Amino acid sequence: MVIAAANADGFTVDANTLQPITKGYAVAMAETQNSFNAEGLARVIEFVNGSTVANAFGGWLDRETGLFYWDAVTVVEDLETARAIAKRNKQIAFFDLANGVEIRL
Repeated sequence: MVIAAANADGFTVDANTLQPITKGYAVAMAETQNSFNAEGLARVIEFVNGSTVANAFGGWLDRETGLFYWDAVTVVEDLETARAIAKRNKQIAFFDLANGVEIRL
């Protein structure tokens, strides 16, 4: 929760080290869609701990609703791989960590 408070606009951290990830493409997993607040964080952590795909987690504050979203995330280096994973997970976008931009599908 400390990381989220300091990075309300969004963050992605390595699931093992909790260190920020600053390169690659972050794609949210469908299994943790709509995970909010403390209960959502617990759900995301449980999913990441049991996953062979998710290697990170992240979050962001939706300023319109006031809800803080938590996501189990897979970070990959290749743009086309990220795009394919995002489509498979029914995402509307994924995030380019190096450039700080959203890539919409």
